[in-house]
Amino acid sequence: MVDVGYRLAASVSTGDTSVPVVHVNALGTSQDQWDQVLPRLYLRTTVTYDRPGIGTSDPLPSHLAGQPRTLGALADELRSVLDKLAIKSPHVVVGHSLGALIAMMYAARYGAYTAGLVLVDGTTLEHLKGSDWPTYEGGQDNPGSSMLDIAGSIAELDAAVWGPVPAAVLASAPGRWTRLTPADAAEYAPLTLDQLDQQWQAGQRALAEKLDALLVVADWAGHHVAADQPELVAACVSAVITATRSDRRATIPPAQLRYAGGSCPASRLDPTS
Repeated sequence: MVDVGYRLAASVSTGDTSVPVVHVNALGTSQDQWDQVLPRLYLRTTVTYDRPGIGTSDPLPSHLAGQPRTLGALADELRSVLDKLAIKSPHVVVGHSLGALIAMMYAARYGAYTAGLVLVDGTTLEHLKGSDWPTYEGGQDNPGSSMLDIAGSIAELDAAVWGPVPAAVLASAPGRWTRLTPADAAEYAPLTLDQLDQQWQAGQRALAEKLDALLVVADWAGHHVAADQPELVAACVSAVITATRSDRRATIPPAQLRYAGGSCPASRLDPTS
């Protein structure tokens, strides 16, 4: 546990400390979502943690519970966690889903600490604006988790500026939205499932363009890419770490990409491998 004014569960695996890898969980998800990825990064120093009221972290104290928190505030919280863990050297920040947006806000606010970004099927701005988000991150029965300020978060993202750091955007396989149940699909009406899927993939492409990032598309993974294709997540992380040591953009050797089960829609493969 680390104490940032309230106690949060955090784990550090010690390896090469030159470029630590910090993982940011999806909405309402505990750090064990990375359990299949971490063994593939065993040579690296890695950090995972749980936000308030999630996993084994304590709930927010009473004076903070029920106060709206933006993604920027959650990025500040991450910086506090890393300060307590003495993670000072620039690090690669890996975020999944809503965690990808927290990672982006972290990079915008703490550029000096950010060596690179890996955004794993990150929530798109259209999805952030158009979805019915829960009041609390952990659901209505978990008021000790963060109350989400979606409107404030959208304003922060609109105003954010990102420095030029190596980045990779990893998208789930096309077609994953078409597998929604009719009940879940009704939330997004009048959009059809095909339209939803196209919107999501377009959002991943737009995100990659915004960050000048390597875009990788999973061959079969659904939204939980870290569980479905952990080798592909690790490949993207390794590509960004390698790029931090040179002036090149992140690339992945074609053989490694095929082995991990992904493709690059644009020509950002490593031609030398």
